[in-house]
Amino acid sequence: MIPVLETARIAAERGVKATIVTTLANAHLVQPTVDRANSSISPSQPLMELRIIPFPASEFGLPEGCENLSVLPVSLAANFFNAVNALRAPLDALFRDLRPLDALISDALLHWTTDLAANHGVPRIIFQTSGLFPVCAANDLHLHRPHESISSPSETFSIPGFPHPIKLTRAMLPEVFDFPFILDLLREAELSSYGAIVNTFYALEPDYADHYNKLGPRKVFLVGPVNLAGAQPTTDKKDDNPGLGRDATLRWLDGKEDHSVAYVSFGTTCRFSDEQLRELALGLEAGGHPFVWALRAEGEAWMPEGYEKRVAGRGLVVREWVPQPEILAHRAVGGFVVHCGWSSMMEGICAGVAMATWPLHSEQFVNERFVVDVLRIGWPVWEGFKSVADREKVVVPAAAVARAVARLMGGGDEMAAMRGRVRKLAEMGRRAVAEGGSSYEDMSRLIKELMARRDENGKSE
Repeated sequence: MIPVLETARIAAERGVKATIVTTLANAHLVQPTVDRANSSISPSQPLMELRIIPFPASEFGLPEGCENLSVLPVSLAANFFNAVNALRAPLDALFRDLRPLDALISDALLHWTTDLAANHGVPRIIFQTSGLFPVCAANDLHLHRPHESISSPSETFSIPGFPHPIKLTRAMLPEVFDFPFILDLLREAELSSYGAIVNTFYALEPDYADHYNKLGPRKVFLVGPVNLAGAQPTTDKKDDNPGLGRDATLRWLDGKEDHSVAYVSFGTTCRFSDEQLRELALGLEAGGHPFVWALRAEGEAWMPEGYEKRVAGRGLVVREWVPQPEILAHRAVGGFVVHCGWSSMMEGICAGVAMATWPLHSEQFVNERFVVDVLRIGWPVWEGFKSVADREKVVVPAAAVARAVARLMGGGDEMAAMRGRVRKLAEMGRRAVAEGGSSYEDMSRLIKELMARRDENGKSE
């Protein structure tokens, strides 16, 4: 949701009217960004607007308000995605009110929007919520199917013709690979779409920007890192007067030494068992370094007795929303324990912070290979068996967590080289979104192409 909104903001800053379509229970997550963008871009003539369509929760056996993955019970996943697919009818009706339209930009999983856009005579552009590396991996796996000849879920294989010889297992593949017919739908919709917008930049994935077109040429617009585009540069200088209005987590970090704190977060859809939460807590305590843990968990039965008192001053457990990009960019943060969601990875890269990887689901295990094997800016917390399936997950012991944190926050030539690589990538990302940079120019190219298409259609009519 965040990178989609940031991309719309960037377009609005270029003078493009951007309409965000979402459902009622998600509107409060979107409206503040829309309001901030309009107030800073053009208060008298807003260029971003929010439109609401109804979500058929009750029709598909979902609790009212269950309209995004962060509140979705795992047992109702099929109901949820059926309800999402049923959004075609209200979106179709909304399109008639929004005319004239120049393009529909939608999440890659909403394959049905390709036909819907065609029915309204506008191009559908895919928004890839992941980078080109996992997209290329999924496309190549779908084409070559090396995993189908593997007998064991833990046996490794490589992808034929892939730019880097990464090793995967069947257990690491995204859940969608259990549903080949959905893969077929996604692939068909991708190839028949006008193009794809990706929150990445060319210098981060040059091999995969080139490889992406080999399996079916289509337009691709690399516009990231969207969280840096138009943002003010951060500074490593200590803030001696943070003020009471500053976020509490940032105020806590203000009192720590430079690069001394490990930031730990597993995204909005993390579901750890009580046993795993306990081992993670004990591992962070034993790691010997200050930490901020952005925690999403129900109840506290899993928490070791007296835990927060024991780590007070050295460790901060935060249960509410935190400003993650600002935390990562804070001078005190020296490492990121990350679930390998693409948006979080990009925010870590943009902040120039090395990572300890702990993937949980979806394409995150593939993303881990990008961080560890290709970029070489992180390493796994756990080297043992890994699986996207909750029933197959191995509990990572506290000792492994402690070792990973100690290594992440330690010194030596290995760490110095890793930090040097990620800081170089951060600088490349800033250059990419600056005026004249590769991502800046790709956004310009997208806007110009859509304007030319609109003008041409106007002439033909």
